[in-house]
Amino acid sequence: MRWISLVGLYIYLLSAALVALTGQDLLSYVLGSVVDVAIFAVIALSLNLEAGIGGIPNFGKVLTVTAGAFVVGGLIPRVAMAIYGVKGDFVYDNPAVVSALSQALDLWTSAALVSAALILSAAVGAVLGMAMAAPAVRLREDYLAITLLALGDFLFYVGRYYEPLVGGTLGVSLPPLLEKIFGGGAARYLGASLLTGAAALLLYLLTERVTSSPYGRALRVHREDPELVEVMGRSATRLRLWALAIGGALSAVAGALYALYVGAVFAGSFTRITYTFYPWLMMILGGMGNNLGVVNGVFIFVTLRRLIDIYKYELSAVLGFDPVWLAYILFGAIALAIIALRPEGLVPEEPTPLAKKAGVLKSK
Repeated sequence: MRWISLVGLYIYLLSAALVALTGQDLLSYVLGSVVDVAIFAVIALSLNLEAGIGGIPNFGKVLTVTAGAFVVGGLIPRVAMAIYGVKGDFVYDNPAVVSALSQALDLWTSAALVSAALILSAAVGAVLGMAMAAPAVRLREDYLAITLLALGDFLFYVGRYYEPLVGGTLGVSLPPLLEKIFGGGAARYLGASLLTGAAALLLYLLTERVTSSPYGRALRVHREDPELVEVMGRSATRLRLWALAIGGALSAVAGALYALYVGAVFAGSFTRITYTFYPWLMMILGGMGNNLGVVNGVFIFVTLRRLIDIYKYELSAVLGFDPVWLAYILFGAIALAIIALRPEGLVPEEPTPLAKKAGVLKSK
């Protein structure tokens, strides 16, 4: 394995050393960055399955991420209210309801609710992914990209302006499910890091299995020439449908994990730039079509973003403007540089042989 294959991890370790040497809170940095890397890795891997491997320009990724968060924010607390007989309106009586549930919840019920949230989020994300596949049947890539881009903001506006779902512009707080499982204080954040990290590792292995399967190889053929897939006897429509369904399920789980970690759902936080364009940047930076490369891109993105946040006051004194804008400038410059100088990404996709060496006839 070449050193470039783990360049993102090396950069992250160097950043952790910098944080420790400058007297910053290393534990907080590590736990926070683990959660960020895990959540964005799942989203970027799902996008890589759709766009990097399948050639489907999904610019509506934020839709399924938002759906997963809304399952956690709009459905799971109401299920908990029904279980414990808590009265009131979850949105308009949110503080009182959350307080009552925090006293009633126990370890096993909380664990069951978290498991149900992840499973239901995956199911909703898969259904939405299939619905997004409908326009993919008739539209070419450029028109499909515009259509999915428009669909992406659908739940954003529904959640923002329909208050009974997740509180509209004010959002809702969630019952302390993770606190009941892992405990309060630092234990809660350590447990959340372990949960999101384990989920991301499991979904990475699942994605690797899918992309290396005959289905994954057919998706790569579809990316290069959809008509060739039909000639080979496979349905291009079914390939696109399942790619968007699997990708939707994965990204919805990421949205659910994010909502559980934050402990609240605010529709306004699920923006197109954070959950569509940034995952595209991570995928392009790491290497489209290569799952390990995508994870490297996530590590680099999260490291730069968190370092800007930690050293924002020092950067502000040097730059003379708010470092928030530095992040936009820096990530835009990185995207342009990668596209111009190394379009295959830092860790390019490796060619996949169509036949094993053992099956190749050797000429004497």
